[in-house]
Amino acid sequence: MASNMEKLSGFYSAINHYAEAQREKIMKDIEAYKIKDLREAETTAKIEADRLIKKEVAEARSNIVREMSHKEIDARRVLLEKRQKIENCVFEKAAEALVEFTKTPAYAKTLQKNAAEMAKVLTKPGTVVYVKTGDGKAKDVAVAAFGGKVTVEEDDRIKIGGFRGENAEMRILLDATLDAMLDEQHSWFEENSGMAVV
Repeated sequence: MASNMEKLSGFYSAINHYAEAQREKIMKDIEAYKIKDLREAETTAKIEADRLIKKEVAEARSNIVREMSHKEIDARRVLLEKRQKIENCVFEKAAEALVEFTKTPAYAKTLQKNAAEMAKVLTKPGTVVYVKTGDGKAKDVAVAAFGGKVTVEEDDRIKIGGFRGENAEMRILLDATLDAMLDEQHSWFEENSGMAVV
């Protein structure tokens, strides 16, 4: 019987040894699975982190570009407003100087020259010449240049001086007012003043 007990004990020992070996193998497999899962999780986390960093950097760049663009637009607007104020001031002073010019003998010569050129173009009857309200010099010069064959009317839209002539039959309108000449200088001023906003 002792040999049966020995056999039984040896059998239990073999089973225990096998069970322990299986348990150790399972534990190693579990540990290897954990390590594999951990590495996969680390890789996935790195990929997600890189993607998130790239997204955040792109958004930050976009925000910076947008903010700089707004600041540039605001700065240009301020510069344009300043340039416009300077231009308005320059042209107001030029208009004042031209009004003073209309009080000089040189203005009468300018009127005579412009009226003579206008009379060469507006040759048909029905010509109307417009002058600044109260500008007696301009009226007299226009009548003389057209040999009395012209209608002269005052026009409140002419603020400085000169003539504007038209002939409906000929379909011609000529503007030789100092107002129009000054107004034509705006584009020249913008190109040559050195105050361009780029």
